[in-house]
Amino acid sequence: MAEGFFSVEGELSAAEAAHAQGRYAEAEAHLRKLLAQTRAADYEYDDWLRRLAEVYRLQGRRREAGLLYIYLHYYDLARELLGGLPKSEAASERARCFTLEKRWAEAAAEFTAADQPVQAAVAYEEARDVVRARDTWASLIGEPRLRDRPYERALVHFNLGMAIQRAVTEPTAGKRTGTQPVAFGAIATETTRHLVAAQRLLEQVADDYETAGERERAFDCYQILLKLGQDSGSFENLSEGYLNCVRILKEDGLKFYVLQYYEDFLDLALAREEFHAAATLYREAADYALRAGLPYHRFYLRRSADTWWREAEKGLRTGAPLELIENSYLASVDCFSLNGDFVHVKEAYEKLAALDLGERKKARYKGIANRYAGAPSEEGDGLQFPQYLRQSRAYGDIWFVDLIEWEHDGDPEKIAVSIIGDLRYPDSIRRRAVNLILELAAARASGTIGADTLAAVAQGLGELQSYAALAPLERLYLHADARVRRAAVRALRHLYFKRSFGLLQRGLVDRDAAVREAAVEALRGLHFPHAFHPLVRIFREHRDERVKAVALESIGRIGTLEAGELLVGVLRQETGALRDVARRALALFDDAEVVPILRQQLELEGNAEVRRIIEDILARLRRR
Repeated sequence: MAEGFFSVEGELSAAEAAHAQGRYAEAEAHLRKLLAQTRAADYEYDDWLRRLAEVYRLQGRRREAGLLYIYLHYYDLARELLGGLPKSEAASERARCFTLEKRWAEAAAEFTAADQPVQAAVAYEEARDVVRARDTWASLIGEPRLRDRPYERALVHFNLGMAIQRAVTEPTAGKRTGTQPVAFGAIATETTRHLVAAQRLLEQVADDYETAGERERAFDCYQILLKLGQDSGSFENLSEGYLNCVRILKEDGLKFYVLQYYEDFLDLALAREEFHAAATLYREAADYALRAGLPYHRFYLRRSADTWWREAEKGLRTGAPLELIENSYLASVDCFSLNGDFVHVKEAYEKLAALDLGERKKARYKGIANRYAGAPSEEGDGLQFPQYLRQSRAYGDIWFVDLIEWEHDGDPEKIAVSIIGDLRYPDSIRRRAVNLILELAAARASGTIGADTLAAVAQGLGELQSYAALAPLERLYLHADARVRRAAVRALRHLYFKRSFGLLQRGLVDRDAAVREAAVEALRGLHFPHAFHPLVRIFREHRDERVKAVALESIGRIGTLEAGELLVGVLRQETGALRDVARRALALFDDAEVVPILRQQLELEGNAEVRRIIEDILARLRRR
């Protein structure tokens, strides 16, 4: 599967000669060498694919030819070839073809024939066949394979609950199957039962994931709770989902994502006139922006103050207790004061003085308002979080995606088949998926899929650079042959996801030295903002000094202020090789904000050697 240096013209000529003389296996070998050149021009690559598809057709290998036509989006040819195969052999591939054409009802029927009910249910959802979607989700309740999979069980309950609700509320529900209407009260009870089951399971699983240090998996649980709140109208679930997502994003230091989630939650809270919650969130966002060094502090303070006024006005309109209205105006005073907006401070106290709070309080508030007469105010509301940093609230249908992953059961070929025709992936990735499929097909045709083939498959999965590759790699790592485990761990160096560290940590303590070495190699390549906390965990908990040093090197390459602070701490507290790694990393550090931290530490540091190292680092940074 690796690319090499050779003559394209020579290989193509050899393939043509072999094809003309009926030596199809030889022609296949030459064409597969060409297909390994995944950076070739589109017109060349597509021509090689067409030639190989014809060779496979002549060999009677209809499935391989059909898959190549799916890559090319020649759907009629793909269906013709795949349609001649027994349902048990190619139903899944035919379903994929229909999916790419958005022929959802036909895709659902083929997925059902392939015994893939999750993907069948998703296809019915896309087809707006809400009754069949509901029935298919219901068939997964009690599925024995889900008995020890609480997360996936939660997703089934969630999808079933929402499908039951849609089967009643959507106008087309029941028309295709002629089902009789059911009492709304019974439907509401059934919907609630499944959604409550989903909520309880998700809360427990999220807690378990966080305890195990897998915050990215807990994040997925909270996103589904968020979706549950949006679709069911439960502000409590909405709040729990958003606030836990914000908390995890804060812990990971993803500043702009934190504000993205604040902004989205604020939009929803304001639309529901949950002004108390919105005002509190604006204040939290203001405090966070200040701590994170982002220029939006004043804007969020002003919005918090304005929203406290809206909460007070809502209270006056709805007859809320005067004490609550008073507290809302006082909260706005705090925000206006911090922003230097004393004109509005005066106005807030005038509003307080107008409330029927008793003569003593009214006189006090009126007196305070008079003291602010003529007080200056700072101009401007501050910089607003810009629209170009905001993304759509479509955070991904993980309630479908993660169940499809479970259904694929770590099968690398199913993952590759799902990629080859999907234009959301770059052509280079789709081509690597084709090569992976052909690697497995060739091994299957020879009657053996041995350790060398599986190692090559693991390498190909890494080169897909897709999150979907992780489940097959986790499964391949269970193989008894160390060559396969080594390849699975080594492939992680291409996969920049927090989940990669779960498998990586297993590789770092593998019984085989070559596997452990591959894990160290992968660790050296995994440096991206989301990787900070997993890397810190490896640095602090691993016993091997070399592993700790490599983790620290990767932390240094992340280049965030948080990484810089940790390196400064290592510089002070460690000795020997680890101190040297921290020194080198800080001398090459990209974030200028680490300089004030180093200067402050220099003033406080009592250790002469550490002082000398910090002075040297500062001198190097000044020369850059």
